[in-house]
Amino acid sequence: MSQIADAISYLKRSLQLARTRELRPYVIVPLIFNILVFGGLYWASGSWIAGWITASTADWALTGTWSFLNGAIDFILDAAIILVWILLLALFASIFSIGVQLIAAPFMGFLAEKVDFQVTGHPMPEESIPAMIVRTFKRELRKTWYWLWRALLVLLVVGVIYFIPVINVFASAIWFLWSGWLLGMQYIDFGADNRQVPFEVMLERLKTRRWLVLTFGAVVMALTMIPLVNLFIMPVAVIAGTLIWVEQLSEQGTVNS
Repeated sequence: MSQIADAISYLKRSLQLARTRELRPYVIVPLIFNILVFGGLYWASGSWIAGWITASTADWALTGTWSFLNGAIDFILDAAIILVWILLLALFASIFSIGVQLIAAPFMGFLAEKVDFQVTGHPMPEESIPAMIVRTFKRELRKTWYWLWRALLVLLVVGVIYFIPVINVFASAIWFLWSGWLLGMQYIDFGADNRQVPFEVMLERLKTRRWLVLTFGAVVMALTMIPLVNLFIMPVAVIAGTLIWVEQLSEQGTVNS
């Protein structure tokens, strides 16, 4: 229970730190980036699909005896277009963040570095900016590979359990816990990566605070699914994850990757 309470406390602290003068630019810039990219792709795809539906059903008007159904048909088509916009919003909320994390990883690394230095007062290992960008990008690819094939296995298990009476009630819980672990790992790793802690070492340390990582990731996942909130939750989660790493999981004398 103490680890669960700690996860909530770290998120509250991160919201306060995100408003400070030192960290505010690192929160605002990703927010603007997310709004432009997320909003642009969402509007373009939604407009294209809605236009396609409208064009494809332009000649669906009935005549003669069945003309009284035209009003119902128009209502169904309008409802379908609204449903498309809603489904696209949910899709972008759940999937788009993965792409944003990959693209914005170097910038989030700078944010995690600022938070780390504020808390510890210790400078980061010396590294050129190009080297840092390459390292963080490779780290994101490493994390993507870690969760991708495991997610397929978990999905297979959940799919099998779903069709077993009684036991199927645990299917959603298994997927929720797995997703929470992944997000917790994702945001805590920014702090570990800045200190050049190998990915495998970082994973071993996460296992010593399983409920802290799970709760933190689950709360972030829930916030990610909320429209508009998901646009700025990423830098806030990076701050919280860095605090968790620095105060709960890091050790003196990290090893170079």
